Amino acid sequence: MAAELRTKVILIIDDMSSVRSNLRQMLATLGVPEVDFSSDGDEALRRMEARSYDIVLCDYNLGEGRDGMQIIEAAKQRNLIGLSTVFVMITAESTVAMVLGAVEYRPDDYLVKPITRQMLQERLGRLLDRKEILVDVERVTRQGDLARAVAMLGQHIQNKPEYAFDLMQIQTELLIRMGQFEAAGAVFEAAGGIREAFWVKLGKGQIRYYLGDYAGATKIFGGLIAENHLHSDAYDWLARVQQASGNWLAAKETLAAVTKIAPRSIRRAQTYGELSLRTGDTVAAEQAYRSAVRLGRFSVYGDPGDAARLGQVLIQRGNSKDASRVLKDARKQYHGNPRAALALAISEASVYHLINLGDVAVRVVDNAIEVYQDARDTLLPDLALELARLCHVYDRDVQAAAILTHVVLHHIEDSLVMEQTRGVFTLLGMAETGAKFISDLRTKVAAANNEGVRLIQEKKLHEGQVVLEKAAEDMPFNATININAARVLLMIMEKQGRRDDLLGRAKTYLDRVPEAQRINNDKFQRLLGLWTKLSGQAAPLLDTATPRP
Repeated sequence: MAAELRTKVILIIDDMSSVRSNLRQMLATLGVPEVDFSSDGDEALRRMEARSYDIVLCDYNLGEGRDGMQIIEAAKQRNLIGLSTVFVMITAESTVAMVLGAVEYRPDDYLVKPITRQMLQERLGRLLDRKEILVDVERVTRQGDLARAVAMLGQHIQNKPEYAFDLMQIQTELLIRMGQFEAAGAVFEAAGGIREAFWVKLGKGQIRYYLGDYAGATKIFGGLIAENHLHSDAYDWLARVQQASGNWLAAKETLAAVTKIAPRSIRRAQTYGELSLRTGDTVAAEQAYRSAVRLGRFSVYGDPGDAARLGQVLIQRGNSKDASRVLKDARKQYHGNPRAALALAISEASVYHLINLGDVAVRVVDNAIEVYQDARDTLLPDLALELARLCHVYDRDVQAAAILTHVVLHHIEDSLVMEQTRGVFTLLGMAETGAKFISDLRTKVAAANNEGVRLIQEKKLHEGQVVLEKAAEDMPFNATININAARVLLMIMEKQGRRDDLLGRAKTYLDRVPEAQRINNDKFQRLLGLWTKLSGQAAPLLDTATPRP
């Protein structure tokens, strides 16, 4: 063990010099000649960007700034730690909320203070033994050769049966990333034959979800929650299935339950806020977005839209003073971000309008109109509709109509957004025109989609290709049409082999789908996985552990 540690590059992250010194002394007695230190999250991430570490020992509470969870969150998102990195969370707490929070971001282990030399030696020894065989797998994974990584894991599973169970978990994640859901399902079944651990049962539910079997997925995730109500991942996946099934209220209730158990996930808070708005629960929306704004201060998933939406909710609830404070703080946090400037300006204009500062409000509205064209595709539809409403209030009806047109084109299949859009069209005195525009476009989209899908189902792939690619050319703004156009091209290549021209066009169609519409779109994720498989290139990792629900 000591000899093995001598070759490792180690980073200790702790805000207390006494703890850093104590850990350094322990490691020195274990033969480690040199250790790097960081006292806060930002410094730690800078060190990880500059140097590759074999072992990271990170305290959970680091005072002001990022905490341990947000460090591992950022390190994974920035690809600063990989399969062979040992990341250990250290904490003085052992509360349920802390443990669940740490587990959600999947460190390799966590240690509760006080830490002894023997504890450190035993834990690092076990982790290093397992991680050592992943160095080659990580190398080819970073190169984008996921198929080879899966094959290498298969060899390691045969040669290192003592680690087979853990290696199977990594193998399933890569297979899901490649869109090979049936193959991943087979590995989950094999792992279940060894031990029916939580991750195995959860994975079987994930496969049901990715294959479109929402009833089967619901049964599995619901069973896991009944088995142990602290399984936060099971709640997230159940909510994801409920959203895919269009059951917004059930998804909201599921997230409300898990938020009480594990309240420190920003992506969960964001989704809970969105679902609360969709179901008209402004009390829950305020709670959710307050949490998202607080957690987002030091999170890579912090979003100016959270503060803008919180401002809107506070305005609706008559709390303009608090809304002003929230928006002012967000301006400082996201200074220089054009997307933030637009979203926050809309909520600020709403505040000024509410407190009868019309001159100030109209100046803010005009500024928002100026930057709208460049940032409109990043704007949440409810904020776009609020900007259109304010444009009408301050006699900018031409701009309001243009904003409404863009919302309709990009969100035609969202019935709630279209209902809200019709309301703003009515304010403009365009009730009939707006209703006809929405109806005609919905008919056009549905006709193209239905015809294309019918041809696919009848195995007339080339005829379906013609219909759907023509529709994608005519309506490049529509997510569903672009998804189906990519789908038919990928199906053709599955039957006839890879073609670079079709791969390129399929990727173009997938890239057109807005980020916000990819998160819970299981069809999009399946197609992205299939594109990855056919192209042999790495694609963004699907959320297989703690997805945004």
